[in-house]
Amino acid sequence: MKKFEYENSIGYVVYSASKAFQKAFDLELRNKAGITLTQSKVIFALNMFSGLTQRELADKIGVETPSLVPIIDKMEEDGYVKRKLDSKDRRLKRIYTTPKTDALWDSMMGCAAQIRKVSLKEVSEQEVKSALEIIKKITESLSVYVENSETFTSKKSKN
Repeated sequence: MKKFEYENSIGYVVYSASKAFQKAFDLELRNKAGITLTQSKVIFALNMFSGLTQRELADKIGVETPSLVPIIDKMEEDGYVKRKLDSKDRRLKRIYTTPKTDALWDSMMGCAAQIRKVSLKEVSEQEVKSALEIIKKITESLSVYVENSETFTSKKSKN
């Protein structure tokens, strides 16, 4: 049996880098902005797509809807978001940021800039550009693979 050096596999390295970024960014956000990484994901998503439902928001930030509920509850309690009934379907509640969240934005961007600075201190701009291009190509290839696999699986299950 061949030995697999997972520490040198692209999947492991990208995963490890992602976890390190998340941990460092969460620490920076907690210390400088008083929010968590997940709360920042909520704010980022609502900044791009204001008025999402809890389910839509959960999908955007990659968490399960039940896990998001206490996060939104806390953020609403702290004055960062507000739930409003949907004007067309009163069963739905849409989530919006507040002026307090808008005031937090610059602090969040400062935290992100600090983590970028720390993480790239020994990396040239050309290396960053190359790495981004490569990771985007890998992501696209995997997305196509998954899409094709899901299509194949769907067709296979119909037969």
